[in-house]
Amino acid sequence: MQQFNNISVNGMWKKILILGCTLGLLLIFLISCQPSPEVKPEPEPEPPEPTPPPAPKGLTLKSYHRSMSQQMEESYQKADEIMVGIFEASHRDPERGLIYYFKDVIPFNKETLSWESPISAVVQVRPGECKPEIIKRRGFKNLIDLDKVGICWDFYEGKRDIYMVGGKKNLIFVNQVIDETQIKSYRTLIDTYPVTEKCQAKAVFDWMIRNNLLK
Repeated sequence: MQQFNNISVNGMWKKILILGCTLGLLLIFLISCQPSPEVKPEPEPEPPEPTPPPAPKGLTLKSYHRSMSQQMEESYQKADEIMVGIFEASHRDPERGLIYYFKDVIPFNKETLSWESPISAVVQVRPGECKPEIIKRRGFKNLIDLDKVGICWDFYEGKRDIYMVGGKKNLIFVNQVIDETQIKSYRTLIDTYPVTEKCQAKAVFDWMIRNNLLK
């Protein structure tokens, strides 16, 4: 009799264990079938508002400065890059043609409307729409004393004479050109202005950004 009772109790516990396992498996199955909670993507942060360059100090805007700013605005719209750099030299490469070399280049960011950190590498630019007359640093002072309006900005017979000063900072507008045949890219010159005490091209450019593009 005692043995029969033990068998009955053991059988009952086995049934309870089987039932518990079945219920556990059923619960796991139901949980796994539940749809995953919807994950809402975080909203993308809005781009920061452009911060224009500060108002140039010591700029007395003359009529030729205003003409410069108008032409700068046109060149700005066409340019892929704007930068200020010291014109070091030019060299005619047998394959690539004439190349201008600039050092201590400071790029202008068209998205943030601000000047960036200088580039340590020498930047190479080829003539494009613009083929400036190169003035050596010694000759520039004599020319600017004679005709600062003509050197900085002037139209003669419907054409503007464009100058690039050796050993001095120059404001340049360039385009990126992709050569698909050689899988290379290079820069071409659109426009340039001397950044000197008389011409003040960078100050005029900063004024143009603040007054012409942010209206």
